[in-house]
Amino acid sequence: MSWEDRDYSRDNDPNRIFGRPGGDWQGVRPSLDNPMSWSLLLGRIAGISIRIHIIFLVFIVIELLKAAWAHPGQGAQTSMTFWLTVIEMVCLFGIVLAHEFGHSLACRWTGGEANEILMWPLGGLAFCLPRNHWRAHFITAIGGPLVNVAICLVVGLILGLLTGQWLEVALPNPLHPFEGLYLDSVSRSLAHQTLYILNVLSLILLIFNLLPIFPLDGGRIVQTLLWPRMGYANSMRFGVRTGYIGAILLGIFGMVVSNYMLVGIALFGGITCYITHKQLSFTEEFLGYEDDKYAIGRDDQSDEDAEPVISARARKRAEKDARRQEQETAEIDRILQKIAENGIESLSGKEKKMLKKDTERRRKEN
Repeated sequence: MSWEDRDYSRDNDPNRIFGRPGGDWQGVRPSLDNPMSWSLLLGRIAGISIRIHIIFLVFIVIELLKAAWAHPGQGAQTSMTFWLTVIEMVCLFGIVLAHEFGHSLACRWTGGEANEILMWPLGGLAFCLPRNHWRAHFITAIGGPLVNVAICLVVGLILGLLTGQWLEVALPNPLHPFEGLYLDSVSRSLAHQTLYILNVLSLILLIFNLLPIFPLDGGRIVQTLLWPRMGYANSMRFGVRTGYIGAILLGIFGMVVSNYMLVGIALFGGITCYITHKQLSFTEEFLGYEDDKYAIGRDDQSDEDAEPVISARARKRAEKDARRQEQETAEIDRILQKIAENGIESLSGKEKKMLKKDTERRRKEN
């Protein structure tokens, strides 16, 4: 469904402060206070660890049980529904995994890092660290959807040639995706049904991921395209704000149609936007510049030549601190002059307190 990047300046990397939440989960023991650790290692492909979340396994079991009990007393129909659900779960897992590999391999192709994929109830997470440039992020973002496009083109073409049904089968209706599953041209063959399920699931996931809602792929693509004009931090803020709106609308829609998976995705999107907003605020407030190593991600800037961008808020804060320091220095000079002329007994309580504070500050600096 999405890829999670950790993209900060190498000079002041918040990963060294927060701890990198991505990376390899191998050896991490499950703990109640870390829900992301509730996963099992399935294996490694091309140096990428593939893990599956426990709740994802529970979701699959629940779907299979629902299919087995869908039509009690109707053996043939129950069996057909059950095996179609098994095929659906296998296809869903395979498509999501291929989608996340698309992100990971695209990230590596641009010179970034990608070492882990987590399969969990809301889709998949590819932990990617692209190069600090808008084009690298853009390529990483479109890597996943391009896999879905390839699946739809290949499988749709095969279905069309096999069945002769180009509309509703080779090109299914995304508003009523599984109606075509029961057409005579499809249901006469289990192989055709499998291809149809693979095709329609890939199309649904493609359309869903391309919605311009951060942190879905569509939202990330929009953010990367705005990066050269707005800068990384401002484009991320734009993506976060639209993400909040999209998450609210998606959550409301999910509740109206009683699709709690959409509600869960909306909650995930809102939480991700909140965390991203906090990270941007931290970088600007405490590190003193925007979370943007590249001024505007210009093509004529190399990694070595790029300089941190001082944010407007940080610049104003620095100017305010400088003015306050000048005022305090002038006041200390006046107090010292007063002592030289009239003695320390002439100082007021406020002046004595200020002098003591300045003395302690200088002692600490020394």
